[in-house]
Amino acid sequence: MRQTPRMKILTRFLLLAVLACSFTACLFKEPVFTEGFSKADASLGGVWAAEDNQGDARKIEFAVCAPLDEGRFVLNYPAAGKDGLYYEARPVTVRGRTLLQLRILASFSNGLPPKADTDYYTLLWIEKEDGGQKLRVRSLGGDGVKEKGPAAVRNGLEAPSADWGKLFGEPTVFHRLKDR
Repeated sequence: MRQTPRMKILTRFLLLAVLACSFTACLFKEPVFTEGFSKADASLGGVWAAEDNQGDARKIEFAVCAPLDEGRFVLNYPAAGKDGLYYEARPVTVRGRTLLQLRILASFSNGLPPKADTDYYTLLWIEKEDGGQKLRVRSLGGDGVKEKGPAAVRNGLEAPSADWGKLFGEPTVFHRLKDR
């Protein structure tokens, strides 16, 4: 079946909406972590491209992560589009795993700052591969966190019995693009 231009636009819009929400699967009005943040890992800075299983370069999503100071990054995802969000990203280590606590700063569509009733915070679980040239990124939002508040989520993450596979979604793999 041949897609009309309208169908292509609608399909692309839906795909971008789903991907834009992938970092914001589980949002809170308050931060999950208020202390214990790590020094920012400079190796996370750069332009990252999501690996596409379909092999279609037109569907690749980009993320731009720039160090802001010793403990924070500015993250734009998905980058290069009108639906991108800007986040403050703060690293924290929990049980030997690297998390980024994201706070929405602004969006192209809603401007700066987001609306007062916005849920600002979420978490990403970051796993480095290939010497830091690839990242496996999982967003908070599995069955183990639905309808829980930030304090309960924090307690769950810190519990030795926690199954992080149930707390976070499926990973998206990003690879670093070379700097120009």
